[in-house]
Amino acid sequence: MSRHLPMITVLASCGLLAAAQVWLSHMRIELTHQSQRVADEQAAVSHELQNLRLELASLARPERLRRIAQEQLHMGPPQPMQVLQP
Repeated sequence: MSRHLPMITVLASCGLLAAAQVWLSHMRIELTHQSQRVADEQAAVSHELQNLRLELASLARPERLRRIAQEQLHMGPPQPMQVLQP
């Protein structure tokens, strides 16, 4: 048995190294997929942010705000007595 011990040790070491190689390959593939999902999500969020910025710019147009103030809130320019002088 003792003369087969080096061979068993070498075979066990090779088996462990092979298993580690398989595990590392699996982890590399999983991390690649995860990285791609994160990149896709980042692109989607960036696109959504661009759309929200466009929407904000559209909603904050002075002409639109003026029309809403006049038509819905019945507001107009201030009268001279409503303006405070410093």
